[in-house]
Amino acid sequence: MPPRTQLSASLRELAQAQAGVLSRGQLIGHGVHRRVIVRFLADGVLGRVTPGIYSFGPGSGWLSRAWAGILLGGEGAVLGHQAAAHLLGLRKAEPDEIAVFVRVPRAPRLGWRFIRAVRRSAGDPPRTTIEETVLDLCAEADEDEMAALLADSLSQRKTTAKRLLNELNQRPVLHNRGMLREILGDVSQGAHSALERRYLVQVERAHHLPTATRQQHALRAYRSDAWYEEYRLLVELDSKLHHTGGAALRDMNRDNDHALLGLTTLRFGWADVTGIGACRAARQVAQFLMTSGWEGPLQPCPRCRLVPDSESIKIGHR
Repeated sequence: MPPRTQLSASLRELAQAQAGVLSRGQLIGHGVHRRVIVRFLADGVLGRVTPGIYSFGPGSGWLSRAWAGILLGGEGAVLGHQAAAHLLGLRKAEPDEIAVFVRVPRAPRLGWRFIRAVRRSAGDPPRTTIEETVLDLCAEADEDEMAALLADSLSQRKTTAKRLLNELNQRPVLHNRGMLREILGDVSQGAHSALERRYLVQVERAHHLPTATRQQHALRAYRSDAWYEEYRLLVELDSKLHHTGGAALRDMNRDNDHALLGLTTLRFGWADVTGIGACRAARQVAQFLMTSGWEGPLQPCPRCRLVPDSESIKIGHR
């Protein structure tokens, strides 16, 4: 029998389904002897990705590394964390380290992180479900990162608050569980970004301001972050310190159109909803609301004592 010089059709098909990678076990299982594997490597038929994992054809990109992690993880392996988030469209960037949930311990490999846990799989290559992925990432995130992640997953309609709560109820032990439940409630009520939640928690609630409606239309063409309809006040929250170009023009047009209806717009950024900036923003909002009929009073939070007395609210007679 002449020596084998190429992979069989079944192995080529398998490699194509796995982004161009094959494991040593798969090659041997298809009748390729160890000596033949060595010759394939020497002849360039195969390339070495990492010990025990080989590439065939253009198997060298990130997806190939993701499949390599699945093959290294063995039966039941599932991609998780940032790798799953990337595949699910929650993260644009391809993570350098690929997290893989495995049923039995695996030796660490540079570029792969193996986590011993059983996870349900979805898609191809196998990755955690959207709900599991969101909760896994939230368990390792700070408050603002959690709010942003939850807001993204809900606003993109990749999942629902109910499905996330159901998944959370199945995780009695989860880091940040209480905070996660609280933030999920805020996000499901319309705080569609970490910045919007900061305003809700540190400006509005902390100072006992009236509760605005969120993501509503004062004009059909525009959706506002917070609308105090009774007092004809809109609050817009800008994630960037300065808007330029087309974004600045859109903001100006929006504010002008609202002004023609007799609506006032206040705009705040990150510095205005954190620390004593949140106290200053609360005083500005309260100033307008009280001149528009809100009886108040503004309730100081523990940080308010750090705001200079010269910035205290002075209400004139209407």
